[in-house]
Amino acid sequence: MSSSQTPALDGVEFTYDWYERALVWLSDHGYESSSFEGDVGDGDLLLRHDVDLSPRKALEIGRIEADLGFRSTYFFLVSNPLYNVFDAVCRAVIDEIDALGHDVGVHFSTHQHWSRRPSPEELRERVTAERSALSLAAENVCDPVSFHCPPEWVIDRTFDRLATTYEPRFFSEATYVADSGQRWRESHPFDTRLSERVQLLTHPGLWGETDLPYTERVTSSIDENVGYAERLLTDQHLREKFDPPVELPEREPAADR
Repeated sequence: MSSSQTPALDGVEFTYDWYERALVWLSDHGYESSSFEGDVGDGDLLLRHDVDLSPRKALEIGRIEADLGFRSTYFFLVSNPLYNVFDAVCRAVIDEIDALGHDVGVHFSTHQHWSRRPSPEELRERVTAERSALSLAAENVCDPVSFHCPPEWVIDRTFDRLATTYEPRFFSEATYVADSGQRWRESHPFDTRLSERVQLLTHPGLWGETDLPYTERVTSSIDENVGYAERLLTDQHLREKFDPPVELPEREPAADR
């Protein structure tokens, strides 16, 4: 398949608009979205989103994809200190992502469990436990797992009775393109020739209405999540229990939403 750039994609911007144009570009070059749960064939585009920072932004991207007829998979980090998959707002986000026709899966952090390489049985047991936990917040949870900050021992490897996004058929046997650390600013994702099958990984928290550099984007997502937790806990524990209610100083809003 051709990978020659069009002028509309010259220069990567981490905006919803640029991402939408990238999807159109891929569609125009013959790619169609596919799932990690099926067979992978020529022309398949595996859209993957590791939700490290912002479920809200994941939903924004999910809406864009659905409007264009794309299906993708959103992997939620159950052990995330920034958001809670069981919170009502996050559950509503997951429900809508599912209703849009996307898949939902576990973004698994080995670093939360081991400082060593676990046995395949240990790994499978912990992943299964987190999948069961996520199933309490999501109606449908897909089998494949995505690893958070993946250690070398999960890359390009197949595990018995454990499907992952780093299996050879999704990784070394495809073109793997990831936006980690906003690396696309230095290396355009479509500069090199794409193979007949592509896995495209993005982190929704790195994107927004306007273009912001990596550090500011991460800080903005942290501020948003902390601000939400502060408002929720203040309402639950302070405002209703004191007369007059305790008022906390307003937090300075994040630079980008």
